[in-house]
Amino acid sequence: MTLLKRIMWPRAGEEVTILQHGKIFVEGHVIYSGDDSITILGRDAITATVTAKELSDGIDDGSIVVKKKPAGWTGQDKH
Repeated sequence: MTLLKRIMWPRAGEEVTILQHGKIFVEGHVIYSGDDSITILGRDAITATVTAKELSDGIDDGSIVVKKKPAGWTGQDKH
């Protein structure tokens, strides 16, 4: 696995946004990350599954970008 894949690869428990061709594909909490697929729990309890091959190929060709949110991020300002 290349360094870029290691950095971008979603791990269970992380909050991520996955962009495909520059547009949000899925955003939410990673509930499963394995050798076969990655499952993300998004808004309104909707899950999305991305195959490991699709994610790997997309990272390689630049069509998929995985952005991770910092730990403790809630999506709201603390005022």
